[in-house]
Amino acid sequence: MGDEDLIRDARGLSRGSSRAHYAQARSRRRTHRIARTVLVCVLALAVAAVGLGAAYLGNLNSRLRKNIDSSLLGTLSKKEADKPFYMLLLGVDKDEARAKGSEYGSSEGAYRSDSIMLVRIDPQKKKATLVSIPRDLRVDMGKYGTQKINAAYALGGPTLAVKTVQKLSGVKISHYAEIDFDSFTSVVDDLGGIDVNVPIDIDDDLAGVHLAAGPQTIDGAQALGLCRARHAYDAYGAGDYYRTANQRMVLGAILKKTLSGNPIMLARGLNAAAGSVSTDISGIELMALGARFAGFDMSRDLMSGLEPTEGVYEGGVWYEKVKTDAWATMMQRVDAGLAPYADESENPTAGLAG
Repeated sequence: MGDEDLIRDARGLSRGSSRAHYAQARSRRRTHRIARTVLVCVLALAVAAVGLGAAYLGNLNSRLRKNIDSSLLGTLSKKEADKPFYMLLLGVDKDEARAKGSEYGSSEGAYRSDSIMLVRIDPQKKKATLVSIPRDLRVDMGKYGTQKINAAYALGGPTLAVKTVQKLSGVKISHYAEIDFDSFTSVVDDLGGIDVNVPIDIDDDLAGVHLAAGPQTIDGAQALGLCRARHAYDAYGAGDYYRTANQRMVLGAILKKTLSGNPIMLARGLNAAAGSVSTDISGIELMALGARFAGFDMSRDLMSGLEPTEGVYEGGVWYEKVKTDAWATMMQRVDAGLAPYADESENPTAGLAG
């Protein structure tokens, strides 16, 4: 009803009813103006939110993609949507003592990977499998000859590391992630600590960590020390075996906290990780994957193991030598979505490490 219609209609009204009629008309117009204003504000906020979200993802992607080059992207295999895929996860220790030493040098490429994990992720079943590969594993590295596998990163960067582990494992690797241990503590601290169950007392002055046995919440410095600790296990055998088990426990605890189902915790975890992690996976892909894994139960959905090896001393160098048959059996189990070990008797670190 327009203003002229209101005037014509008002001629037949009494003075009292006329005032009421005009008041209703003014109220309707005022309501429409308010509604339009609210709609404009909502649209403006939505546009701003989209802009902020795009800016956040753009910043997150640029931080995550550091050290990712075209050579690596050309080496990684394409994965099918919703199908299980493999990722190579490297932990590179770049602390000050190493940076000043002669073994590794100061350049990015000079560092050797301290932690090597082949990770199988099944998005449909929401399960993850972590398989540690000993850093001292003897491998044939082509033109570089016989080397310890952790030299692949120093000799050819992420690309050679991926190629070497693909050849070793017999599976195609679709994604790559690299953790800088030196800035890793911030991830744990930004999550408010992580919950772990330490099987035995850990006292390792060289790793800077002292933890009593039992379930507990640890901070970033303690988590880093646990990932580095080897000499706490001198009385039990090869310290690296136990250290890799604790690394898998720490990583699982981070995943459990990040994937708790709280979207704020997921965002915090990704934001913190971007400072110490390099990966080819985009921020939006990580958020989508994290949403699918919401409510991740580490005791049920995370499986882990260590590549079967034996120590050998050759040419004045200590190596780990792969047990070929046992390794083939383990990878058949992993590729089928089973736990790496058929039972705990196969686990060399059972009852002593994570």
